[in-house]
Amino acid sequence: MAEIEQLHTAMPFGDGEMSEELLKQLDATAPPIWLSSIASSLITVLSMFLMYAGAGLLKRVPSARRALLVWSVLYIIATITAAIISWIPRMNLVQENSEVHGMFLAQIVISMPMYLVLPVFLLIYLNKKQVRNEVSLWR
Repeated sequence: MAEIEQLHTAMPFGDGEMSEELLKQLDATAPPIWLSSIASSLITVLSMFLMYAGAGLLKRVPSARRALLVWSVLYIIATITAAIISWIPRMNLVQENSEVHGMFLAQIVISMPMYLVLPVFLLIYLNKKQVRNEVSLWR
């Protein structure tokens, strides 16, 4: 719910604070808590893997490039899947309530691109010919 509340503050319309009724509706349509816990745990594991792969890149370990590419793909998939899991049960509410619709759009237009900047950058940068040639010399 914390991310949903943050999305509410990104909207230029509404009352500023979410009403109790809206909070109850969002809570009633939320995905199962165990699913959210698994998604959070997966993001935590991916974050630790990113630290490990980033350290390998700093040490010029040849497999670090491949590890970062794998991380990028997995993180993109996990982020998009988490958003889908969060919003699919709430789609009726999105269509009925303009505040929830605004939060949905804020997730798609503001939050998702911010989450995906690093993995997309890594996919592009680490696949450049010059970078691949440089990494091939790290033996």
